[in-house]
Amino acid sequence: MAMAAAAADVQQHVAKTETNASVVEMLLKPPIYWLFHSWRLFGYIPLLPPLLAYQPVKTVALMTAYASVHRKRWWQEAVHRMFRFAVAKSHRFVNENKHLIKDEKRYLWCLHPHGLLADGWHSMIASNLDSFADEGNGPPGVGRKVALCFAPIIQHVPVHQEMYRNLCCSSDRASIVRWWKTPDTDPALIPGGFAEACFASSAERKVEYSYLKGRKGFVKICIEEKKDMIPAYTFRLNWMYRTPRSLRGARARLSQRIFVGVIPFFGYLGTSMPLHEKTTTVVFPPFEASSYTLDQLDEAHEAYLAHLKKHFDLNKDKYGMKDVELVFVGNDFQDDDWATRALQSVGVLRPPRSRL
Repeated sequence: MAMAAAAADVQQHVAKTETNASVVEMLLKPPIYWLFHSWRLFGYIPLLPPLLAYQPVKTVALMTAYASVHRKRWWQEAVHRMFRFAVAKSHRFVNENKHLIKDEKRYLWCLHPHGLLADGWHSMIASNLDSFADEGNGPPGVGRKVALCFAPIIQHVPVHQEMYRNLCCSSDRASIVRWWKTPDTDPALIPGGFAEACFASSAERKVEYSYLKGRKGFVKICIEEKKDMIPAYTFRLNWMYRTPRSLRGARARLSQRIFVGVIPFFGYLGTSMPLHEKTTTVVFPPFEASSYTLDQLDEAHEAYLAHLKKHFDLNKDKYGMKDVELVFVGNDFQDDDWATRALQSVGVLRPPRSRL
């Protein structure tokens, strides 16, 4: 009887502990989830001016403290674990072409589309602690280390640098080539850049814009270095946030010039919380850029766009984008909204010139 009573007490204690843990989990997840998405999209920036104005010493001290620890491994792993606890697990990664990716070869991974800020890709990485660990093997499903060649500042930006750690750098040619000289790390970049981000909108359900028209630099690098390319497409990524469809082309061209996305965005109830998080990143078969010469750059670029569109069309029904057309745009994109017409009529805005 005594043993039975003791066992019952233990079982009751375990049940109570599990209940308390679930309550704590329910209380902690919402604020951490909000913090992840808000700070990931630079939600802390509006706070800095008033804090610097009213509490300059404390604010500078906090910024200095963050600067002193943000590159420390213990800090990065602690922050990554915290966000992994609350990030959505609905982002999927599919790599049915892994057998076509040769271990002995090096590649340029091309991530499409840009979305607001590589949103699905970033959330998927947040849920996997070892994606960019020194001893890891890349994001789940990739099977090799990759370094993200984004804007240089990203490696110092809160939330982002805790995820990407030391495997993050600029998207210039030298930075991309440097990773090919390492024993085991491939570079990855988003060819569409901030210009493409201006075309991401949940309101656009019939057309998927890819800002690759005339953008041949990433193809040229691969031809020069005799490296092939691996496209990866995140379906439904552009539907995670709503952005205005007015002045898209003008904002895209401005974003290219200033290296900052000019993208007002709205998530759930107007916040930085995404409207949905059901995305799937699909790895397409490699594109053999190494088989072209520099004299064939235009041909190689056109072939890459055809390769991307072909496999987008082959997969779109399966991953929730049936009847969506992939359209390539560039600097010559013609805006036709009321704001553009008004600004052009008074001479403030000029129509774009076609540049290939």
